[in-house]
Amino acid sequence: LAEQDFRLGGSLLSETAMIGGVSAPDFAATTIAELADMPNVTIMPRTTVFGWYDDMVFGAVERVQKHVETPSPDLPVECVWRIVAKRAILASGAEERPLVFGGNDRPGVMTANAARTYLNRYGVAVGSKVAVFTNGGSGYRTAADLSARGVEVAAIIDARAASTDPAPYGIRVIHG
Repeated sequence: LAEQDFRLGGSLLSETAMIGGVSAPDFAATTIAELADMPNVTIMPRTTVFGWYDDMVFGAVERVQKHVETPSPDLPVECVWRIVAKRAILASGAEERPLVFGGNDRPGVMTANAARTYLNRYGVAVGSKVAVFTNGGSGYRTAADLSARGVEVAAIIDARAASTDPAPYGIRVIHG
């Protein structure tokens, strides 16, 4: 199980939802602990799989010491792995596509997932007053999380003409 981040769990680490009565990050931790106890599973954090080749061969690069303040002279900085598997599941995650508008490359403009990760995983608010521009439900979840943590959400600007997503905490929604 390879994960490019230092901590396994993916987007569950930034979720506030409950799964089976436990928080999403706790659900991820329990599942990862269960996998780590299996003799046929190797957990590889800080490892990026960069290719899936013929005959179930994978290429991966592990960052062994890029994060270490004082690297050991006995260990490599990175390690390239050639992995041959009998079976594989590719769960590459999703790359959120930003909405394009004038000024979308200015400092402080970020995707909804980035704002939720800063807030829910690292405890950092992306501002004191924000507007959330969205074309789907993730913007509403982001606005709800921000509002619940004390960030003033001026409005949700939804590019769709209408939606069934409920406006969290009475936040103003502008459609279209």
